[in-house]
Amino acid sequence: MVTKLFSDLVHECMAVMKNVGFSEKTIETYRSIWYEKVKPFMETNGEEYYSSQVGEIFLSSLPTDVMQTYNHLGRCITILNTVLETGSIKRYVPQKQSFDMGGEIGSIMLEFLSYKREHRVADRTLYVYERMLGRFLTFLRIRGIETLSTLTEQHLLDFVASVQINKSQRVFVLRGLCYYLVESKLVPQYFGTLIKGFRFPQKEKLPSVYTEEEIALIGNAINKSEFGGKRLYAVFMLASRLALRTSDIINLKFENIDWDKNCITLIQQKTKRKIELPLTAEVGNAIVDYLKNEREVGRSNFIFITLKPPFEPVSRDTIYVGIQTAIYKSKIHVGKRHHGIHSMRHSLASKLLKDEQSLPMISSILGHASSQSTMNYLRVDLEGMKKCLLEVPQVPDSFYTQKGGIFYE
Repeated sequence: MVTKLFSDLVHECMAVMKNVGFSEKTIETYRSIWYEKVKPFMETNGEEYYSSQVGEIFLSSLPTDVMQTYNHLGRCITILNTVLETGSIKRYVPQKQSFDMGGEIGSIMLEFLSYKREHRVADRTLYVYERMLGRFLTFLRIRGIETLSTLTEQHLLDFVASVQINKSQRVFVLRGLCYYLVESKLVPQYFGTLIKGFRFPQKEKLPSVYTEEEIALIGNAINKSEFGGKRLYAVFMLASRLALRTSDIINLKFENIDWDKNCITLIQQKTKRKIELPLTAEVGNAIVDYLKNEREVGRSNFIFITLKPPFEPVSRDTIYVGIQTAIYKSKIHVGKRHHGIHSMRHSLASKLLKDEQSLPMISSILGHASSQSTMNYLRVDLEGMKKCLLEVPQVPDSFYTQKGGIFYE
């Protein structure tokens, strides 16, 4: 167990906090907690050296109402523990759920996941497979199913029926597993036939679109004088004017912006395709305003970072909540429309369509690999989409009569 003299550890914590950008007032607040609450507790228990176990005992000794009122008490122990063990302070990131994939069936599931990974399935999709398979494995263990020979189709059906929501996702994963088991000749050819026959009603997904007037109202609802407002406005401009996805905004770096050529060049996180977009004056001004007046200098190569230390790339949830709040404050009647940042992307595509821009040009701006992907965004305006299709040039009569027309008889 790692231990350190308490006074030395506190001084190290204060130095690390100052280095990553904590304010003097915040550092003093934590120092007071350490010396006025943690240290007396340790002295009462005859402890001179701090360990993570000491921190856990301290927290468990506090009354529940105290912990609920002063939630920074838990954070002060977290800082002591992380500096003690790593010498640094990290922002808390919730851990993904993990499962014990041991045993015969678990080993086969791991082989199935490796098979999916080799076929370049996206990491987020792989995690869906892993989570569902882990739950299925737990479901089987509770019922005493430990080997593949004892697994039946009824177990698959019972697992799907064990929940009221998200059944389609379970069927999707089990269908893939059954296909793998049959192809690997681990089960009979008929195995999983019932699962393969499952059909769920698919609701047609039409993009949520906001008008130019509504987009303007949303932008005006963002209070740039509030702390974080300039960052949110710059994010909003990138989404509504350049149709950038949240993942691309979060991962945008200084090197992606060429201020001399007024363009943004990046590799899309979703498609891995390179796109180049014009850096318009209103977008550029919004970014500059955020960089000059709100963002901490020299903390990260990422443009959009947290407002408080440790300064790391802004989270997806922060952007989502910010845009939702702006839409709510704009007093727009949302109805059944989605109200996240992705709707800004849909709205720009709809605007370009109404401006009668060509489908290939719209695809280029959205960063799609093909126009077919773009058409899914534009189904909301079929008449407008007809106008943006490129005209097929008329073939002259001489083409059919060349060489006496012998090829066209």
